[in-house]
Amino acid sequence: MQQSFLKFIIALILALLLSWAYLFIPQTFQSIDSKLRDFLFIIRGELPKTNNIVIVDIDEKALDKFGQWPWSRNIFADLLYKLTEAKAGIIGLDIVFAEEDRSSPHRFAKKFSIPEGKLENYDKYLAKCFSETPVVGGYTFLFENTKENRTPNIPAVFIEKGLSQNSSILNAEGVVLNIDILQDSLYSSGFFVNIPDIGGMIRNVPLIMKYKGVIYPSLALEMIRIYKGANIVQINGDDIAIDNIEMGNLKIPTDKEGRIVLNPRGAKKHFKYISIADIFDGNFKKEDIEGKFILIGTSAMGLMDLRATSFDNALPGVEIHATVIDNILTGDILQKSVEARSYDLIIIWVVIFVMVLLFSITSSIFLIPLAIIIGYGLFKIFFITLFDYGIVLNLLFPMLAFFSAMFVSIIVDYIISSNREKDAKRMLGKKVSPAVMNYLLEHSKDDLVQSKEIEVTVFFSDIRSFTTISEKIGSPDKLITMLNQYMTPMVDNIISHKGTIDKFIGDAIMAYWNAPLEIKNHTDMALISAIEQIELLEIINRKLTPEYDITIDIGIGIHTGLVTAGDMGATGRSDYTIIGDNVNLASRLEGLTKQYKANILITKASYDNLTQEYKIRPIDLVEVKGKTQAVEIYEVICSNKNISTQEIEEYKEAIKYYREGRVDDAIIIFNRLQESNPSLLYELYQKRCRYFIENRDIKFNPVLKMRTK
Repeated sequence: MQQSFLKFIIALILALLLSWAYLFIPQTFQSIDSKLRDFLFIIRGELPKTNNIVIVDIDEKALDKFGQWPWSRNIFADLLYKLTEAKAGIIGLDIVFAEEDRSSPHRFAKKFSIPEGKLENYDKYLAKCFSETPVVGGYTFLFENTKENRTPNIPAVFIEKGLSQNSSILNAEGVVLNIDILQDSLYSSGFFVNIPDIGGMIRNVPLIMKYKGVIYPSLALEMIRIYKGANIVQINGDDIAIDNIEMGNLKIPTDKEGRIVLNPRGAKKHFKYISIADIFDGNFKKEDIEGKFILIGTSAMGLMDLRATSFDNALPGVEIHATVIDNILTGDILQKSVEARSYDLIIIWVVIFVMVLLFSITSSIFLIPLAIIIGYGLFKIFFITLFDYGIVLNLLFPMLAFFSAMFVSIIVDYIISSNREKDAKRMLGKKVSPAVMNYLLEHSKDDLVQSKEIEVTVFFSDIRSFTTISEKIGSPDKLITMLNQYMTPMVDNIISHKGTIDKFIGDAIMAYWNAPLEIKNHTDMALISAIEQIELLEIINRKLTPEYDITIDIGIGIHTGLVTAGDMGATGRSDYTIIGDNVNLASRLEGLTKQYKANILITKASYDNLTQEYKIRPIDLVEVKGKTQAVEIYEVICSNKNISTQEIEEYKEAIKYYREGRVDDAIIIFNRLQESNPSLLYELYQKRCRYFIENRDIKFNPVLKMRTK
């Protein structure tokens, strides 16, 4: 019990510490948690390729064809026309045209005095193309202020539902837009922004951001909106936390800041790539373009648009947009909702307490296999939760809970195990003989801490008229000294007969036999010890009478029955003891010795358990307080009583008549016994017989009901 309670307290402290760290310093551990999740993605492996998203690539082949970057805008215009001619679905530009085209012929008109309009303006050409093709432009938000006063055009209405002014939507401080002529010609556009996690990895991508108090969509979200034909976009949440983005019948779960958790499909080139050079050369299949989401971006190393993800440390940035679109279209979205925090905390607590519980009830030889099974089970739960249900849970803190709970359980077991023998010796040395103690330590250590039901013989002894004795002695110090002089030989006698001392209750001694070590003929051992203690009184009184002017007399109650035995008490103050109704019965029996003026009383259960011959006579049938069944009790005749065997036999005959209701026959024998050897017991039965003789209308009942304990 003490060990389990200690583990419970430590588990509670661990749970509180980990909960505090999770709630108040999560950023400290975010990198490790993210890397653990990356490991799950690697274990899962790449997913099958998708066919509805195509990346038109500014690759090395295209750079060889059209020269170094940046290219003339007429190339992009021609590209868009070719894609539109191939019936591309929606075209997204992972490019910002933030400056005028320096290669445009019209820029040379003034220099060479050529009339305006005579030379082609590539920016106007591209603007015209934007207005005639299904293109979604791109722009970049910044987290630092810029001189840009323009804002992108929004062809849709964005509504915040349930969110306060202090919502967690990411706020941009600046923007890099396309030049006016291009931005104004676009029907729609969306932002792209790179916000790496700690460690530089892209794991979360914002779908919406605020700029100057207005909500704007990402490039991927805007392409999805146009694809769905939605004119209203609803941002749903609760106060400051976003829950999802809704467009018609499409709900996109997000984190509290409106970000989607990236569910990467694989390493680079997972999506269909077509070089821009091949588009111009006609080296592509029309079905690869028709009706598809087209993203124009670059995979060229020299253009530095490479990002690190779970699968690839150099993934082309355009694939981030492709992955977001693919996640939304397939519904394969990972959710990191506000409720996930509650789930994480519950898992932390459950893992800690389940680990501590299982390690407390499991044999040491099974601990390592158990830890492996639990660890694998925990990993499997996270794997299934992430990839089958799309729920993003914290991995680090449950794993910390797992290992810390396992470590603490092992350490506590080790410390307690190493101290158990020393504690057991100290505890048992006061209770049992050295032989019993050594046997327990060598063969049955678990008996010291494990509760079990076992048959024992319980012993209670008490000094009669102790109040009078204590008043006569007067001095508390003398009283304690006297008690020690009395109890020492009594306790030594009990231990010498393999008894276990349970406790001292003032002047009373409680002991028992057959626990924690099973003893053959334990009832005989208890009774022999009791008889010898009565005989020891004569020796003890020889010393106490001259010294204190007192004579000690004791009563002993013995009962045999089932009890619960084990280590009980409070943490740090536990003791091996026994409890149960049969313990209480032995105590009540000791109290009855005064009523019958007997030194030793035993129950029928003890009487039936004896294997040796003793001078014993039945005393009464008693119904003790709190019980409905009568208990037959017996007196053990010690050498201090002058009772012959013939007298006992006559008495047994009288008791037989009495219990049969033959009180007229019984009283004759009781009268004769009282005349020959006066006794309180005979006098009691004389009175009972006379009562039933004088009140024959009262139903006879041989059972004596005790009204007090």
